Amino acid sequence: MEDLSGKQLGIYRIVAPLGEGGMAAVYKAYQPGMDRYVALKILPRHFASDPQFVARFKQEAQVLAKLQHPHILPVFDFGEAEGYTYIVMPFIESGTLIDLLKGQPLPLKQIRRVISQLGDALDYAHSRGLVHRDVKPSNVLLDERGNCLLTDFGLAKIVEGRMNLTTSGAVLGTPAYMSPEQGLGQTPDGRSDIYSLVGILYEMATGGAPFKAETPMAVMIKHIHDPLPMPSTIKPKLIDSVERVILKAMAKEPNERYAAAAEMAQAIQGAIPETMEEPPAHGDAVIPVAAATQPIAVPSRSMRSIILRSSIGWSIAIVIGLIFAGANPALGGIVLGALGGLTVGIVWRWIDPTLSRKRRFLLIGFWALAGLITSAGGWGVLIGPGVGGFLTSQLLCRAERAMTRWQMLWITLGWVLSWFITALMIAGGAAANQIVGGLLVLCGIPLGGAIGSWIMFHQLFSARRRAILP
Repeated sequence: MEDLSGKQLGIYRIVAPLGEGGMAAVYKAYQPGMDRYVALKILPRHFASDPQFVARFKQEAQVLAKLQHPHILPVFDFGEAEGYTYIVMPFIESGTLIDLLKGQPLPLKQIRRVISQLGDALDYAHSRGLVHRDVKPSNVLLDERGNCLLTDFGLAKIVEGRMNLTTSGAVLGTPAYMSPEQGLGQTPDGRSDIYSLVGILYEMATGGAPFKAETPMAVMIKHIHDPLPMPSTIKPKLIDSVERVILKAMAKEPNERYAAAAEMAQAIQGAIPETMEEPPAHGDAVIPVAAATQPIAVPSRSMRSIILRSSIGWSIAIVIGLIFAGANPALGGIVLGALGGLTVGIVWRWIDPTLSRKRRFLLIGFWALAGLITSAGGWGVLIGPGVGGFLTSQLLCRAERAMTRWQMLWITLGWVLSWFITALMIAGGAAANQIVGGLLVLCGIPLGGAIGSWIMFHQLFSARRRAILP
């Protein structure tokens, strides 16, 4: 595009160029009526010769102008003049997110702030039917206080109908952060924006983009076909909870990612508590400032609340299972175990929002199997919970690589002890008089989940502390 410095577009006097991308050029301009500088995003001149494009441009610009969010750069105005179509936005001098990305990981607290702000901005736009389509560091402006402002919302959609992608080989989006479905030419949705945003998270956490190649097309192909390089192989001390957010949000299949940007932002907030910071002077060491006795990865989830939720869920499971067992012991065992596994999954996800749906279904299956084995009686009373506890410990180990075999053993034995004590108290209650028996049953039923859950989540928190401490 020609240099438009010094020219007049409508009421705006163009001062100087600020930059140029694949879809538009940005200029600093002066608005005399408001006595202020603004940023003019000017689209290529030949676009304005297409009446259909101009109509679509005005329609989309009106939608963008209605976006009101603290972390979305607002649209002041838009128009057409001198054969150009343009969008007017605030002039921000502080720079972009690119200025922070210098090939080194950013502090965890800064990562949390950036992703939380941008995730909230995307969720706001997605709830109004808008998809960004080109989330990348250069489209994230930083104000003088370090807050993020997402810009270029909907620009890709405005120009897509005017670009002949088949003949030009152009791609709407930026290959370094593009989702696989965008690379395949499919229509993107909010999950594509989530993929791109977490591509930025990957770079902030490791110091480099997830895929590198000699050409943009080769990078795009890697996004489509190649497994995502594990962030922990680049930055070994990266905490597991952050890596899990990255792996889920950058899954190849959109259905395996977070369903909403707000869900992803909540997950990163749970993975990086406000009490955790990573000063650059300590390199890769993560310095937790919370008390050592507090569950560092999830400081808002007290063990008392966890045990209470687990006890209630398991109590309901045991009561319903016993009712079914009156007609069919095997069915009762399966129902008891499945509802108990559902409880474990619900509580675990309450603790860690990154827990996948697949793992929650696996927990239901594991404990349904445990209930079926237990219903056989005899040694099944010990083998059943042992199987359920062992399989659950395997899932925990995959989620927290710092978990040791001894901790997995403790989890397995904890569930065996939990169910054994409950079985003894229920059996004792049936043999005792009405009052004593009732008390034994009332106490025994909640213990079926309380003891096992306490031991299991205690070991989980212990493993997380070990992963975080240098």
